[in-house]
Amino acid sequence: MKRSGIVLAGTIVLDIVHMIDHWPEEEQIAFIRQTIEAPGGPPHNAAAGLVRLEAPFPVSLICVVGDDAAANTFSAKAAALGLDTSGVIRVPGQTTDVTHVMTSRATGKRTFFFRPGANGTMRADQMLPRDDTAKIYYLGSPGISTSMDASDGWRTALRAARTRGYKTAMELCPVPPELQARQVRPCLPHIDYFVINDSEAEAITGLKVTKDGRFDRTAAETACKDLLARGVTGLASIHHPEGAVAMRASGETCFAPSVNVPRDEIIGTVGAGDAFYAGMLLGIHEDWPLDQCLALANASAATSLHSPTTSSAIRPWRQCLDYAKVKGLRS
Repeated sequence: MKRSGIVLAGTIVLDIVHMIDHWPEEEQIAFIRQTIEAPGGPPHNAAAGLVRLEAPFPVSLICVVGDDAAANTFSAKAAALGLDTSGVIRVPGQTTDVTHVMTSRATGKRTFFFRPGANGTMRADQMLPRDDTAKIYYLGSPGISTSMDASDGWRTALRAARTRGYKTAMELCPVPPELQARQVRPCLPHIDYFVINDSEAEAITGLKVTKDGRFDRTAAETACKDLLARGVTGLASIHHPEGAVAMRASGETCFAPSVNVPRDEIIGTVGAGDAFYAGMLLGIHEDWPLDQCLALANASAATSLHSPTTSSAIRPWRQCLDYAKVKGLRS
């Protein structure tokens, strides 16, 4: 039987996104102009991105939530997006992890206030698929689940998925660099596809991939080589608001500038990295050439900027590419 589909597992949150007029100094006030509740966390965001892109294969989600109102909101909204939520596990006596996302309308930048919950009880065996019909197993994100972090659960789950015939992928989230490096480096030999942003690349490799805040393509290629040398077996990719680099283990390398999204079209940047990963995963799953994978990843990330939530503005993949063609790429 030919395997098809992507299973996305790991830490999720209910995002409560507050659109604020500016980021205040301490003991000063900023006005919340809009509040939106939406499911979040890398596995959910990438899964929702794949559904929005109209990926031509099954997409399913595995995660843990509490037994509270936030769990009800998360499950209902995820299901409304069209996600298979049969793998959402309720943990009695626990609250659902919640992130308050403060998005500044003045700059588009966001700041996260995280309240931990059921993710802290997650186990590697809970995160594994119930059958082996899918092609890719995606896991995220180290540093958030105390139980997985303490038990070597991330590496255990990736290794088990590999044994069952899956190609593996891992996504990260913004935790302290020292914690990120400590948790992620042992996982690298068990990862086939590794797509991360510039700050994550610097934390894991110890190499700078930006210069004076600008994306350094040559340095990013060097960091991709480092990730492959550390054990990533298929593909390493590093993205930045200015562009992205991807490199296969064969040495094939591709660079693509990001889409030239006008500043007045940017509503929020939360989830843009997950949208990028969703585009990459769709292309990888469908065996597209590397440059086409990068093109869709950038286009998916660009359309995600049109909403304060993580995935609601992402369009079907052909429309994403059409949008990128109209707007053009950064020089």
